Amino acid sequence: MKKILLVLLAFCIALPSFGQKLSKEEREAAAKAANTAALDAVKAKAFVLVPTTYTEDAAEGTISDNTDNSNFFSCEGENCFAQGVICCDNRYTNICEPTEYSMNIDKKGNMKLRIVVSGRMLKGTYTFSMRHNTNHADVIFSPQNGTTRKFSGPIVPLKEANYNKRSNPM
Repeated sequence: MKKILLVLLAFCIALPSFGQKLSKEEREAAAKAANTAALDAVKAKAFVLVPTTYTEDAAEGTISDNTDNSNFFSCEGENCFAQGVICCDNRYTNICEPTEYSMNIDKKGNMKLRIVVSGRMLKGTYTFSMRHNTNHADVIFSPQNGTTRKFSGPIVPLKEANYNKRSNPM
């Protein structure tokens, strides 16, 4: 009797894990929906990118994981916000005005976004590259003064984003 109960218990624990696997079509549909949401958010200038990985030393190419959601780049209408050393090479919450905002989508569906920002504590160019059927973007920040920053993460609409913006932007 104990063996039967033990087998039933093991079966009940293992059964939900088998049902959670998505088929290839379901994964592709989810990726396409995330890509469409990201493209719509970029077009509406209402998106956030919280880096998942970043390059610590450009010369060595050391890649590290980011676990802090207070490092981010966001575009909120006519203003852009950059916060954290990963995204803007300083520790402030930078409010910037985009002086150039150009988005190009090639025939394969890959997106290139170039944003030239100008603010009190931050001036430079953000270049986003996002492949088709994904919302994951690679970003290169080239400041006028300082070192180039490289990071990557998902582009998410403002309404769905989870990030920690500090008060009193500069």
